[in-house]
Amino acid sequence: MVNMLGSVTPFDNKSQSWEEYCEILNHFFVANDVEEPEKKRAILLSCVGAQTYTLMRNLLSPERPGSKSYENLVSLLKNHFNPKPSEIVQRWKFNSRNRHFDESIVEYVAELRKLAQDCNFGDTLTVMLRDRLVCGVNDDSIQRRLLAEEELTFETALRKAQAIEAANKDMVDLHKDKGNRLGTTVFKMDTGEKNKSSVTGLCYRCGGSNHGPKDCRFANEKCYNCGKMGHVKRVYRMKAQETGVDKDRKFWKWGRGNQSNKANYLQEEEEDRAEDVFTMYSLEAPQPHVPPITQILLVNEYPVKFEIDTGCSVTVVSQREYGKMEAKKNLSELKKSTLSLKTYTGQSVPILGTTKVKVKHKGLTKELTAVVVAGSGPNLLGRFNSAGKK
Repeated sequence: MVNMLGSVTPFDNKSQSWEEYCEILNHFFVANDVEEPEKKRAILLSCVGAQTYTLMRNLLSPERPGSKSYENLVSLLKNHFNPKPSEIVQRWKFNSRNRHFDESIVEYVAELRKLAQDCNFGDTLTVMLRDRLVCGVNDDSIQRRLLAEEELTFETALRKAQAIEAANKDMVDLHKDKGNRLGTTVFKMDTGEKNKSSVTGLCYRCGGSNHGPKDCRFANEKCYNCGKMGHVKRVYRMKAQETGVDKDRKFWKWGRGNQSNKANYLQEEEEDRAEDVFTMYSLEAPQPHVPPITQILLVNEYPVKFEIDTGCSVTVVSQREYGKMEAKKNLSELKKSTLSLKTYTGQSVPILGTTKVKVKHKGLTKELTAVVVAGSGPNLLGRFNSAGKK
């Protein structure tokens, strides 16, 4: 028995097309010098697998597969597995295929070539591939560069597109280290580590400028002026002008406004006090401005734009926004509140009061307590309220 080079596995319609299987068979015939039609037919029938052989018998019944030629059997299964599709539909699929965002240039071109198999483009295939690559690449930088080229061929377009794609990936890798350093700066601030360049203001416990309130040694001291724990008498008597804090600015510590390089949040004090106290922090980082995440919600049927702030412990509505809603009679009267909002330097932010509101979003309704503060800063949707919003 003559040894055969290679092997032919049974046909699996789920993993390959019949056309591909026939190509593998022809390579097997060439490698083993199989030229006789009867021998080709015998190899096909013996290797095609039980399921496909049964299908051939059913399609040829009452005749048997062994009575047909190799070419007839191949044509029989090709018409069954791969009937000729509509050229119009295949061209529509080709011309509407755009590159996916997670798809590389090479993968996209491979898909275009696959779709072009039944389009019958003939000699215009490379032109059609070029046009589809330029129009469907789905990347402005690549598309702009290709459109600027004169007498652009498909080979040139493919080469330039791959080069720009590789350059964009290299740029991302080069900037990863810079992005990690920026993220570390914000993380250190959030854990209370010392960083004079990132923290603005003085320690509200003692008035010092070389540490934050969490590191202050007077955290457990009692004030002999007001009798409360957590600060000393000297800080209690400090006025805004003595600490160097702008009176008009202190109410903006919690807002973003035009401060493009600040990240702000409200943090609840971890102290046992008679009333709830929240402290405002202001962080600065050298990263470029990132627009806040906003959402328009219906508050008592009145549309209000909120900034979604997971660092804020309460939902804040500015005095200006409250005035607009009150003018439309969409809010109940304010109630006095024992809450206290403070800036990082310990300066209190005037609270006008609280009010219960009904908030609607995507068919869901929830009753929230809104804290109305002086000024015209942004409205903040606190973490306790935004957690339940889908």
